[in-house]
Amino acid sequence: MFLSNDENKIQFIRLLLRLWNSDQYASRCHGRKVILICEGKAYQLTSTDGQTTNAKELPQLESSQEETDSRVILYVNYARSQKYEFVRVKSPDSDVFFILLHYAASINDIKILFDTGTGNKQRLINVSKLAADFGQEKSTALMALHAYSGCDSTSAFRGIGKIKPVKTLLRLPQYIPILNKLGDTWDVPEELNNQQDSFTCAMYGRGKVSHVDDLRLLRINELCAKENRHLPSGNVDMANIPPCMRSLTQHIRRVNHQVGIWKRAHVPRPRIPKASPGHGWEEEKGCLDPLWYDGEMLPRELADIAQVMSDDDESDDESGDETPDDMDRVLYSDTDESDSDDD
Repeated sequence: MFLSNDENKIQFIRLLLRLWNSDQYASRCHGRKVILICEGKAYQLTSTDGQTTNAKELPQLESSQEETDSRVILYVNYARSQKYEFVRVKSPDSDVFFILLHYAASINDIKILFDTGTGNKQRLINVSKLAADFGQEKSTALMALHAYSGCDSTSAFRGIGKIKPVKTLLRLPQYIPILNKLGDTWDVPEELNNQQDSFTCAMYGRGKVSHVDDLRLLRINELCAKENRHLPSGNVDMANIPPCMRSLTQHIRRVNHQVGIWKRAHVPRPRIPKASPGHGWEEEKGCLDPLWYDGEMLPRELADIAQVMSDDDESDDESGDETPDDMDRVLYSDTDESDSDDD
C-alpha cells in the first residue's frame, strides 16, 4: 500500500541511493556492479576495496519514458552492449511480458528470460524462444492484442477476457497484419478503424458481421426473442453486448496510443503526444479520464422528450393533487375519459 503511492516510491528510491552510495554499504558493493535508477537517471555503485563506495552516472540509461514497463528494453539493450549472455526480467506485470515478446523477436544476441509469480506459481519463461517460434509478425500482433483486450491503461471487453481474443487471432490469421499496424502512427487511419471494427465482431464469435452497431442490434433482438418480450428484462446483462462504434473508436485510439509508446520503448527520449485530445482521453482539472464517446449520449429528440417527461413528473409531485392510486386508475382504467359525466 505504501509503494502504490508514486511520491512514496520516489522518496524510497532516493533513500536507497543515498544509503547505498555511503561508505557504510561499501562491503556489500564490493565485487559487484549495482545499478540503481532514480528519477530517470542511472547510477552504478561499486567498491574496489570494500571500504569506500563509488557512484558513476550512466548517461546511456537516462530516459524520459514515464513507465518502467517501457524502460525495460533500454536495460535489455544495455545488457547486450555489456556482452551478457542473458537478461532476467522479474515482474508480475503482463504488460512487460508482451513488450519483451515484441522486441525479443528481433534480438538474437542475448537470451531474454521473464521471471514472474511467487511461491509455487513462480515461473521462468524463455521469451526469446517463444518469440523465435512465433516470429516477428505474430509477436507484435500479440502485444497489440494484449492492449486491445485490456491492459493497465486500456479498458477491457466485458465477458471476453484474454483467451478468446487470442484464439480468434490464431483462427483468423488475416487479422495479424491489421493488429501490427496499431501504434505505427499516432493517428488511427479510417481503414484501420474499420478493420478493428470487423475484428471486434469476430471476437464476439460473429465473424460474418463486420460492424459492431449491426452486431449490437442482432444481439438485442436475440435477447428479446429469448425472453419472449419486446425489451430485454432486467435479468439480461446489456454490458455483455459489444460497444457501439462511437465508444469502440475511442477505445481503438487509446490502444493505438499505448501500443505506440511500447513500440518506441527502445528510444531513450521519444516524442510522445499527450493522451488528450484525439487519443481517447480527455483532461479535466489536471486529470485524464477516458473519453467514452463523441457527441451527445442520446439523440436530441429523445433527450427533449425525456426532459419534458421529467419536468411533468416534478410538476405533478409538487402539486400534490394526484396520488399513486390516482395514477394507477389513469394507467389501467378501461373507461374512456369522454364517457364520464360532466360533473
